[in-house]
Amino acid sequence: MEILNLKVEQYEGPLDLLLALISKHKIDIFDIPISEICEQYIAYLDAMRKLDMEVTSEFVVMAAELMLIKSKMLLPRTEESEDPRAPLVDALLEHQRAKAAAEFLKMQSAGHFDTFTKPASEPEKSDYSRGHAVELLTEAFARIADRVALRKTEGEPELFKRIEERYYSVEEKSEAIMGYLKSKRSCLFIDLFIRVRSRSEAVAVFMALLELVRDGLIDVEGNGEDIELSIADALD
Repeated sequence: MEILNLKVEQYEGPLDLLLALISKHKIDIFDIPISEICEQYIAYLDAMRKLDMEVTSEFVVMAAELMLIKSKMLLPRTEESEDPRAPLVDALLEHQRAKAAAEFLKMQSAGHFDTFTKPASEPEKSDYSRGHAVELLTEAFARIADRVALRKTEGEPELFKRIEERYYSVEEKSEAIMGYLKSKRSCLFIDLFIRVRSRSEAVAVFMALLELVRDGLIDVEGNGEDIELSIADALD
């Protein structure tokens, strides 16, 4: 192995230095050549002393540990005996995971240090007495379907027969509903169906009403058969 020139300021401890040696020489961390790593490590400590840099006790302890592992590697081993390098490998892997976690947290902090969250605010008071206006209107429409003039009766004038065949657009009924409410300010749900003369017209009125409620143009209040419709407050 070539002599490794490292700066001590880059390393926080002996495990950090060992990982640098292993990385530089592309060594398998599970099959560390202890003799060569030990020589590199001690050469690094000698360089620190020549530069009058303080060699802390933890670096010295690791040097002694490497020498001990090196001596154990020279002894005869059985198949059942543990690899003398195993505790060192475990310590290096744990240190490696800690470094990776610290780097990840550093990146997260750099990316989100200027991110601020808004405190949760109280929900605004609903304009409706019930939260699901669509279901409320659907139930009301089902209740009045048989009470308004939705079906042709026997002996109906020819005029009504022609009305029955007429196509009613949702857009047309939306304009009619808004015009009616602007003149009345408010009305009951059933008021919109009093003059309805066919099923197709009733469906068009109902679909138009749903779209107006969805778009926030009409407020719905009440329950059962007493549903009141009015122009939304924002439009007043």
